[in-house]
Amino acid sequence: MLVVNGAQLAASGPTTHAPAHADPPSLQRTLAGARLEPGVAPLPTALPSPATAQPGPQRHRAHGAGKHRHRVGARARAAYRPLSRWRSSGGRDIGWPQCSGDVGFRGRHGLGQPMPDAGVRFVIVGLTNGRSLTPNPCLDRHLSWVRSHHVQAAAYSFGTFPTRTQLRRYRHRGPYDGRYRLGALANAGHASARYNVRLLQQHGFVTPHVWIDVEPSSSRPWSRRTSWNRAVVRGWVRGYRDAGYSVGVYSTRGLWTHIVGRMRLRLPEWRTAGPVSPGSALRKCGGESIQGGHAVIAQWWTAHRDFDRLCPGPSRSAIWGQYFHQW
Repeated sequence: MLVVNGAQLAASGPTTHAPAHADPPSLQRTLAGARLEPGVAPLPTALPSPATAQPGPQRHRAHGAGKHRHRVGARARAAYRPLSRWRSSGGRDIGWPQCSGDVGFRGRHGLGQPMPDAGVRFVIVGLTNGRSLTPNPCLDRHLSWVRSHHVQAAAYSFGTFPTRTQLRRYRHRGPYDGRYRLGALANAGHASARYNVRLLQQHGFVTPHVWIDVEPSSSRPWSRRTSWNRAVVRGWVRGYRDAGYSVGVYSTRGLWTHIVGRMRLRLPEWRTAGPVSPGSALRKCGGESIQGGHAVIAQWWTAHRDFDRLCPGPSRSAIWGQYFHQW
């Protein structure tokens, strides 16, 4: 899911940025103690189509085509590595890059990347088309694959900072006090989660858990103010929890710190290692945490595939039940 060069991420390690702006204590208390209020406006009955989504600026070359399209050089080098047994075992994650090139919207058309190989045990399916409030245009096709192969499945969603239009639309449509900037941003994050919950329900996607993907976006950059980004993420997490889903974080320590500062949610973690060997990726399971949570899944990738493995734990059956649904 990384939108930046995976090799650079693996090499750079954790950053040491402190939050650029601290949340005012009064607003921190507002966010922490807010409750759903009566009269909150419902979501529209119809989901916006990808064609109406706002196109972003030209992608930065280091971002490729988003998380699933890392810098061409790194992906090309990874393509020459032996595929071995890893392709037909363990887990994979899929999303809009596995769509064909004639679907999506400008800057986020599918990349025609391959679906998982037969034999994988679990699949994590993306809900978005590379940014918030846009649907994965191939979600039905991806779920059809999941059903026909009877694998364990969970969901992930890519989050981005709200546009001015989205902030105006959702600032008072959520559980936070939209009169203040942080409350409005949290409500926008909450709306993004509600949108994805609608997608899950409309497509019959059953899962107990949603992974939130927190990383840079070339088409919808995060704010330079980590306090603003934290508010969006808080609302995002709460939106899923309010709907009855558990939540985990996909990121790296460096990316997380760059975007939200020293925020510690202590949620389960899906840790990515970039274009490395499976052994190097699995060592992430025992490495430094992203936001104070425990490692559940480790990821690495090659030219056209993302690979995932469960981290060692006391009970695999408990992990299946907590994070996946058997199809």
